[in-house]
Amino acid sequence: MRRFLSRKGRFSLRQSKSGTRSAAKDFYLGLPATNQNWPEAFGFRLGGTGPSYILSVVEGSSAFLAGLQPGDQVVDIEGQDVTNLSTPALIALAQTLKTVPPSIGVVSRIEQIDITPGPDGRFGFTIVGDSPLMVEESMPGGPAARSGLKVNDYVMEVNGIPVKHHETAAAMIKAAQGRPLRLGVLSMARRNKRLSSSMRVLSQSGDSIRESRAHKAMEFNKKVEEVLGEEPDVKEQLFEVLKQYASDRDVEVLAEALPDILITEDHQQLIDSVR
Repeated sequence: MRRFLSRKGRFSLRQSKSGTRSAAKDFYLGLPATNQNWPEAFGFRLGGTGPSYILSVVEGSSAFLAGLQPGDQVVDIEGQDVTNLSTPALIALAQTLKTVPPSIGVVSRIEQIDITPGPDGRFGFTIVGDSPLMVEESMPGGPAARSGLKVNDYVMEVNGIPVKHHETAAAMIKAAQGRPLRLGVLSMARRNKRLSSSMRVLSQSGDSIRESRAHKAMEFNKKVEEVLGEEPDVKEQLFEVLKQYASDRDVEVLAEALPDILITEDHQQLIDSVR
């Protein structure tokens, strides 16, 4: 399955294996009349010398509602293979197309890197910028470098939580307090060999979404009981933060609050389940 932006502001699901299209729920949005300012006018930015990658997505934009995410690689546009096109070439192509916006197929290229801190508790790297965060330095021979983190890699996630701002990411890294750190990284130098393994679906039917969410909620509650069953105060704090997140959908606030609540090594396993 591939995820697409389809014409007239409508997002749907295409199934490439059989060549058929399955009708998904349609979302009609107020979109530009032309592709002249693609991709920024649709809420995302691209980078890369070939292939091209999505570096940032504006929350609430048409790209965001379509499910596009930082770290996605654009593999085709209107059915045309664009895996070897640089970002300027891809943008130039998209802006000539009549379909608004052009349909694009994407695949996630986020790579998980686990870094064990050195004897001094440090990880041996620095980051700069916002949306996306970039690795400014990876100390030669240091923990991060040994784990494969390179200068100019983009950091998209910290301990399983998407991050956009330098301050948030720095606080989360500091909160690791000498424990192993997991980064979700996009590296222009890396190429995953298996495309199909990381392809994601744009949309599902309403029933399947509800069933999926209910199942995930049950699994998460089970995990919380296993980890925090003897810590009712911590459990109460966690659910209060999650309740607030469900109300305001502020990822940055959630990312800052979780390390203050889930502080032990056993607690850390819950962070991946929160996503």
